[in-house]
Amino acid sequence: MKNVGDYSYLIVGGTTKAATTSLFAYLTDHPAICAATYKETRFFLSSDYPLPSKYRYKGEVEEYTALFPNCEETQLRMESTPDYLYCETACERIAEFLPHAKLVFSLREPISRLISWYRFAKQIGKLPETLSFDAYVELLFTALDSSAENEEQHLQTLRQGCYALYLERYFNQFSPTRIHVLFYEELAAQPARVMAHLSDFAGIDAGFYRDYAFKVTNRTEKMRNSGLHRKYRDFRFRLRQWTHDKPSIHNPLRTIRRTIEPLYLRLNTQVDEKIQISEETRHRLVDYYQCDIEVLSKLIGKPLPWKPSEKSN
Repeated sequence: MKNVGDYSYLIVGGTTKAATTSLFAYLTDHPAICAATYKETRFFLSSDYPLPSKYRYKGEVEEYTALFPNCEETQLRMESTPDYLYCETACERIAEFLPHAKLVFSLREPISRLISWYRFAKQIGKLPETLSFDAYVELLFTALDSSAENEEQHLQTLRQGCYALYLERYFNQFSPTRIHVLFYEELAAQPARVMAHLSDFAGIDAGFYRDYAFKVTNRTEKMRNSGLHRKYRDFRFRLRQWTHDKPSIHNPLRTIRRTIEPLYLRLNTQVDEKIQISEETRHRLVDYYQCDIEVLSKLIGKPLPWKPSEKSN
């Protein structure tokens, strides 16, 4: 009988709001891949990392197999937990327990990502509707000195745009040949090309995506009632945690959700306003991220498709 580490894995991490949900869906559809029963297993995160999970490593790594109940031995096992990028403990555990794993990280231009996170935090009720983006950025700079890995997510978002700071851990633990970095902007503009390159890296047939219908999932919306949406997300998360290993229940519920959710979103979303950013705040962010961008380009060995610019919004 094989142990957990004897299988081949593709681990997807990356920054939040960088299309990791869509990426998980695209990879799940590939016949050579067996995906975990739900996205964001969070299994290898540290025990005090501020995100809940049904399964979390507590000394028994074999529990990880519960996330892949119906995989064939020849399939590539895949899971996606964006916050693995930011968790040093996760990096160490993956290196220790999954020696054959390949890692994919999705990144996004840091200022546009911060704006998207600001919208998302309002969508889920983490920030008051009256808080301006400039005030949010000021709050983040104030929180920098006390920022820690177990700080609430919406207070870590500024530092978490310094991707090289976090990716360097993985390049120190893994051979560069086992790490693939892709970019949200390129995935959005040329998904077939990006997925073909990713397929080559993963060792699966790239031709599958030649005529594939790419759809965007988990798009950030402005909610009419953020409190209701927060309760809806919490309910969906808890239900998924309970049913993910019960396909006779999970699959019909997923079909129902895919039918009902678009109607719910039409009723509870509204046109999002353009985010107002002062020139002072924009320049402050550009200056803050510039050094990390230069380090990141050298770390991954290629130029980036973006840089913090005056046009980020």
